[in-house]
Amino acid sequence: MPHYHWFTQWRVRSLLLCALMVGCTNSPINDAARLAQQDSLAAVQIKARLLEAPDLAGSAIAVDLQDDHATLSGFVETSQQRDRAEAIAREQDKVKTVDNNITVK
Repeated sequence: MPHYHWFTQWRVRSLLLCALMVGCTNSPINDAARLAQQDSLAAVQIKARLLEAPDLAGSAIAVDLQDDHATLSGFVETSQQRDRAEAIAREQDKVKTVDNNITVK
């Protein structure tokens, strides 16, 4: 009987060790989520700058950032506001190119 007790303890400890090792691994899904979060942070920073700009107050502008490519969409009242929004997006260090899909009403 003591032989089975030892074997059972060994199995339980092995399973716990495996569970800990699997739980501590850094999966690619976590890396992708981390990268997406970084992109989101930069997009939020651009959005905040757009909201702070007095000439863009009340504008509905969405920002989508994929890697170093920003896409702006939404509506503004004048073409100057459209150009200003693009300039603000280009000021962000992470942004290399901007697609300005903002519509002037």
